[in-house]
Amino acid sequence: MLSRRHATISSLGLIAVTAAAGVAVWPRLPAEMVIHFSLAWEPNTYVSKPLAVFLLPAIMLLTLAVLRGGFRVDPPEDPHVASVTTLSTMGLLAALHILVLAWNLGYPIPSDLVTLGILLWAVALVGYVIVRERGSSIS
Repeated sequence: MLSRRHATISSLGLIAVTAAAGVAVWPRLPAEMVIHFSLAWEPNTYVSKPLAVFLLPAIMLLTLAVLRGGFRVDPPEDPHVASVTTLSTMGLLAALHILVLAWNLGYPIPSDLVTLGILLWAVALVGYVIVRERGSSIS
C-alpha cells in the first residue's frame, strides 16, 4: 500500500510535472489566460500568463501542506486514507491545470465530461474513505 511518505513524494512529483507542463507550453500560451469558468462554461476570470501557469502548482503545494497538517492533527483510523486522499487530490488538481492549459492553447474541452469527472472523483474518494474507515473501526 501507499505510505504517507510515498504519497508526499508522488504529490511533489505531480506538482513539479504540473508546473513543468505550463513552462513547456509557455511560448504558445496567450498573455492573458482563462483560469475559471461559469456554470455555463463561459470564461469569467482572466489573469496574466505567469500567474496562470504557476498559481495552481502553488495552490497544490499549499493544499499538500494543509492535508499533511490536517492528517497529523486528526489522523484517520486507516492510515491509507490519508495517502489516497492526498495523492488523489493532487491528481485532480494536476488534471484541472492541464485542462486549463489545453483550453488556453485552443483545444476544445467538453464541460460535461469535466464536470462528470470531478463528480466521479468526489464520489469515488468519499466512498473509499467511508469503506476504509468503517472497516478500520470494525476491526
